[in-house]
Amino acid sequence: MYLLGGKPVVTWNLLGLDKIRWEGTEALSPGKHAVEFDFKYDGLGFATLAFNNLSGIGRGGTGTLTVDGKTVATQAIQRTVPLILPIDETFDIGSKTGTPIDDRDYQVPFPFTGKLNKLTISVEPPKLTPDDEKKLMEANQSGQDAK
Repeated sequence: MYLLGGKPVVTWNLLGLDKIRWEGTEALSPGKHAVEFDFKYDGLGFATLAFNNLSGIGRGGTGTLTVDGKTVATQAIQRTVPLILPIDETFDIGSKTGTPIDDRDYQVPFPFTGKLNKLTISVEPPKLTPDDEKKLMEANQSGQDAK
């Protein structure tokens, strides 16, 4: 997530294979703003690995970018990176020091010259329901029976 020409931008770089972009339509006016990005994952999450099942990883989802409570961009992506990110990626706040997400937008270092009053990051892994667990156990058992 970054500002480009004053517009909020979120770019998802899928290992250089695909880039998905959410961008605000207008530059932010001077003053305080709440910029949020919410991603709803379509898969069951890595908990499926406990059932020897890869169905929960690498799935897509829908991202929504909001500014001051107003949705400015929503779009679905087809897939995510399963389990790990590239070794050259860094988690930077206020400045980009690793590789750029999109070379067309900026080059590193890419410092943020505004002021961050608050940053909240919330990661909530998907939880398996009892019904999900039952289906995964049945699929695992069925796979064992086929051997």
